[in-house]
Amino acid sequence: MSGQVTYFELPSRGIEATQQFWGSLFGWTFYEGNFPGYSMIQGSEPMGGSPHGDSSRHPRIYFAVDDITAAVARVRELGGTAEDPVTIPSGSYAHCTDDQGVEFSLSQQAGDQN
Repeated sequence: MSGQVTYFELPSRGIEATQQFWGSLFGWTFYEGNFPGYSMIQGSEPMGGSPHGDSSRHPRIYFAVDDITAAVARVRELGGTAEDPVTIPSGSYAHCTDDQGVEFSLSQQAGDQN
């Protein structure tokens, strides 16, 4: 497992306010994502996105893994929790929580699917 940060999400209760704040802070621009209610962030490294209507108060970080199924199993073995992986056009992801309650996500790129 690489563990490299590959993606992040900034939750947004109001996308216009999110765009204004983060765009003014870092010079990022936002554009409509692949599905309604989701904006992609241009200008950040790594790439990011913003789910609209999300009342979460913390950014979500996605860590790269080579095998999403094995990584989810390992999270569970270590005492964390992990949702079953979800497949999307760019690959798969799973939302997880470590054994102390810290939320994070795992992702596997489409070309790396087993």
